[in-house]
Amino acid sequence: MHMKNPCAFLNQADSIAALMPHTERLVKLREILASLLPESLARRCTVANFKQGRVIVFASNGATAAKLKLMLPSLLEHFSGRATEVTGLEVVVQAPDFEPQVSEKSAKISSETVAELAKLSEQLPDSELKNSLLRIVFQHRR
Repeated sequence: MHMKNPCAFLNQADSIAALMPHTERLVKLREILASLLPESLARRCTVANFKQGRVIVFASNGATAAKLKLMLPSLLEHFSGRATEVTGLEVVVQAPDFEPQVSEKSAKISSETVAELAKLSEQLPDSELKNSLLRIVFQHRR
């Protein structure tokens, strides 16, 4: 059986319609949190769940969690005023799933500089410095 309207599936009694009230509550709590925090802080945290009157907030790192924990009393007061069922807040550090992209190094040395480094390495006695200079010369002559 193929359904054309996904909303019809979501609203069926035997489907995931029972989850919709909880999902709507989470969306509302996320909007409230975003409105209470400065944008720089709001981008680094999110409402993760709501259980037994407690809002669980995921922070992307320890610094964000520490800032949120300092703000807990005022956040709880604002949440209680806007969402009457909120009785507590919990902050949990949960790093995002994605890993930051590492840009490839692109150091460029002019051919004159490479020639000068080669000359300098010829004058040095055997050492780590000489080996390092030779590696640099070799990498940039390729």
